[in-house]
Amino acid sequence: MMKKKQFYFMLVLPLLLTTLLPISFAQDYTTWDLPEGAKVRLGKGRITDVKYSPDGTKLAVASSIGIWLYDTQTGEELVLLIRHTDRVLSVSFNPDGETLASGSYDSTVRLWDVNTGRHLRTFTGHTRDVNSVSFSPDGKILASGSDDGTVLLWELAPAPTSNTVISLSPSSVASPYTGDQLTFSLNITEGANVVGYQATVSFDTSALSYVQSDNGTYLPSGAFFIPPKVDGGSIEIAATSLAGETMGNGTLATITFEVVDAKASTVTLSNVILTDSAGDTTIPQVEGAEITQPPQLPEDVNDDGVVNIVDLTLVAANFGLIGTNAADVNGDSVVNIVDLTLVAAAFGNTAAAPFILSSNFEDTPPRSDVVKWLQDARQLNLTDPDFQRGIAVLEQLLAVLTPKETALLPNYPNPFNPETWIPYQLATPADVSISIYAADGKLVRSFDLGHQEVGIYKSQSHAAYWDGKNENGEPVASGVYFYTFIAGKYTATRKMLIRK
Repeated sequence: MMKKKQFYFMLVLPLLLTTLLPISFAQDYTTWDLPEGAKVRLGKGRITDVKYSPDGTKLAVASSIGIWLYDTQTGEELVLLIRHTDRVLSVSFNPDGETLASGSYDSTVRLWDVNTGRHLRTFTGHTRDVNSVSFSPDGKILASGSDDGTVLLWELAPAPTSNTVISLSPSSVASPYTGDQLTFSLNITEGANVVGYQATVSFDTSALSYVQSDNGTYLPSGAFFIPPKVDGGSIEIAATSLAGETMGNGTLATITFEVVDAKASTVTLSNVILTDSAGDTTIPQVEGAEITQPPQLPEDVNDDGVVNIVDLTLVAANFGLIGTNAADVNGDSVVNIVDLTLVAAAFGNTAAAPFILSSNFEDTPPRSDVVKWLQDARQLNLTDPDFQRGIAVLEQLLAVLTPKETALLPNYPNPFNPETWIPYQLATPADVSISIYAADGKLVRSFDLGHQEVGIYKSQSHAAYWDGKNENGEPVASGVYFYTFIAGKYTATRKMLIRK
């Protein structure tokens, strides 16, 4: 028979619990709603340990399946670590929050990169289950306790280096010219038991622009090349293979850039790590690459890596200048037609990446200027081969600037608001006029451009210009307009649109 004291206690205990529990625990208890998917996965295994990162932003959850890392603010699964071969019993964050240690039934202690989930190191020495892992306050020592009755201390020295060298090839190269491409090979020398790698390639964004990277031939066929991660002036590349380890020398990857500015810069390697089939990592020696200033041609007056029509016009603009000057191509301290002709001669130099006309209309000189240049050059009657080649290029340029037929060209921009330019070309000299009409045929504006010589009138400084106003200086309404071009006996009409 139950004694009274016991009976009263049994009656009062539930009342005490319902009264005291909320006071003792409710204020500190928080519910964290994990994503539905995370609940399902975690429900498949037995949870053995949970640990917060030092800054509280991540939660490590160990189970019989693996280790999950979660964002504590959103509940988002950040990474799943499953390299242990048996149930994970314990986890611990390094005080810096960058690495995570785990102990397992498989008698091993493993180290992980918290940000990438990459396996960094495996420690072996225990003979039974590893029940507990813990970092020293300075993060330099890792302690582990096991069912084998031992506590082992692991010194966390950097991953072992090797004789393997990862390098960029070519190691030194003169910069190609602006717009050209430059490809580097990421090579490996004396590789040993390699199944995967990662590397960060850094470059000067004012000199180069990343184009693409491709897997090399070093790893076995079918190796997975992880899509590169590009962030400003750095590229993270990585690849791994499940088909076995590779030894010796070869090419891991190729990286292609486009030259933004032909100048000296460097391409460097960092965070280079090699892994073997056991998941162990080594840090190889690394060698970057140097890009040197391209050889400057004296004919490249504006030093942009190409000799073209722009350099011609720069020389012409400095005619008569005395003293040291970039436009003084032959170095005789005076800028004249000889310098201009030598620049024209360099158009035939393939190393200078030449082209006759610029895509920018404003860079194209008037045909009349080229006629004058040719006359002056011929009058010098110099027999130097370079000078004669320059005359030939000027003759080609004159031919390009001499239209075979008169034509009215499309206005630009179109549609427009409020101004547009009307280009044209003349095969013969002519008096030129342009009339603009509204859709109902009413004359809106007329321009008498006077007598014009043979040539191409495309640039804004030479094409006809309309500011979108009528003869009274009033802006016209939106809509379709027609412009009629008359050059001697030639007449043509085109359509344009004002959109406001």
